[in-house]
Amino acid sequence: MRSLYLIPMMVVVGCAGDPDNVQVDLAPGLISSLDGVTTVNAVVLAGSTPLEDEAVRITVDYKDRNGMDHMIAPIDAKTDSRGVVSQPLTGLTWDGIGTVTVTTSNMITGTATFTVLDRTPPTVEILPPTADKKVGLGLPIDVQVKVTDEIGISTVVLDATGGTQGTRQTLVGSGTQMTTITFRLFVPQNPPANNTIELHALASDLSGNFGVAAPVTLTIDPTITIATPPGLMGTLLTDGTASQIVNPRAIAMSPKDSQLYVADDANVTGCTPSCVWKVDPTNGTVVSKSVNGVSQVEGVAFDAAGDNMYVSDSQNRITRYTWDAGTSTYINPAQCVDPNQQQPQNPYHLVFDGTRILVVDGQDQNLQTVVSACAGTASGVALSAQQTFDSPRGVSLGATAADIFVSDNNNDRVSKVDATTGTVTPFANVNSPYGMEWLAGGTSTFADSLMIASQQSRIIESAKGNGQTNAAAYLRNTPIDVAISSGTMYIVTTPSANNRGRIYKVTGF
Repeated sequence: MRSLYLIPMMVVVGCAGDPDNVQVDLAPGLISSLDGVTTVNAVVLAGSTPLEDEAVRITVDYKDRNGMDHMIAPIDAKTDSRGVVSQPLTGLTWDGIGTVTVTTSNMITGTATFTVLDRTPPTVEILPPTADKKVGLGLPIDVQVKVTDEIGISTVVLDATGGTQGTRQTLVGSGTQMTTITFRLFVPQNPPANNTIELHALASDLSGNFGVAAPVTLTIDPTITIATPPGLMGTLLTDGTASQIVNPRAIAMSPKDSQLYVADDANVTGCTPSCVWKVDPTNGTVVSKSVNGVSQVEGVAFDAAGDNMYVSDSQNRITRYTWDAGTSTYINPAQCVDPNQQQPQNPYHLVFDGTRILVVDGQDQNLQTVVSACAGTASGVALSAQQTFDSPRGVSLGATAADIFVSDNNNDRVSKVDATTGTVTPFANVNSPYGMEWLAGGTSTFADSLMIASQQSRIIESAKGNGQTNAAAYLRNTPIDVAISSGTMYIVTTPSANNRGRIYKVTGF
């Protein structure tokens, strides 16, 4: 009960004497939250005689069902000629209980209790998955439903027409008053006759009230092969041909010449059995072949200045190429490990942390370090224990070299590895994660997050280690790696959906 407001003592003139009894009634005592109104009726008495012109103060102690106080301003009034005070009370819109106290100038009180029943439905809004409300055939999409309720949300349901598939309903924890639920849907390959998908959502609160969102209509555009959430813009940069970008495995941008370098297991004339292509990030032109692989190139990485390019080549090889200013190419291959020692035996993606090469080994299922001297006699040294992972594929540095991330493709997991001890801790759950890169800074909601190529979902996921991921791009093709430079993300995809490899460009970060 709150402290009572003390009204200065007043001299009451009348033969009946001072008040000694206050009778209080509420009409109604069972209140709907939709209007939140009741009327306080109080009679001030001296014995059995009603007293006219008596000053009173009406106070309210009001708590919702979660135990939270809700302030109702006190009311000062005087009795009429019948000794009655009649005053409306408003703002009782929270499901809960309360007590109304009427106090006279000489501190005589009377009380009445009330109950507010929640009749207010939750507010529901569907957030369009793309800025232009257009999606492509076969693309995954993330539909967010935002729900608020003054008491607590119980369930959120999404329904979609047009043959879409995916999760449609979720149970929300009791007491959550505001939440945004993400539903992942898949646009059908065979669209409906009108080429539209209509989204509907409803939510219930803990009192059983239902709220309905305004429907959102999406248009299916068969020409779209990449879609992005509001704030980002995605375009196709390069489409693979019979001889170039045939079966890409990794992508990186050189700080030296600001060109993209793409590892390609093409196994065709001109790229046999594999090679690394130089690609113009502005127009997508394949400028030239940079280097040839001995077997299957899997990863490509650069040091901070771009003076050296590192290429992993399965089996057993990591090669360093040095920038030549005269020819503007990477030349002078140097073996960084002795292939006969088979450490790493099955290298995939790699990264340079300033002092050493970090590479994931699919054979030993661990993360290894390789000295950067590349004398050809060294071997990889395990940073994490053997069989730490099931199928490690991608590796990335975080905000600093102290944070290392490894994607475990079969385990649907991205882990953080301590750069000194090799201790492994979970970071994010992602379907079939492969290549990754840290997005530092920027103005978008994706700033300071790990951008991950999710192969099974065909989505680029943004993860910050808080248990949630957000889609940054939806793709018809299967992504395998990403590269980020100056607020632009480049996505390379493997042969899928009747296409060879592709490079996509996403801006707006």
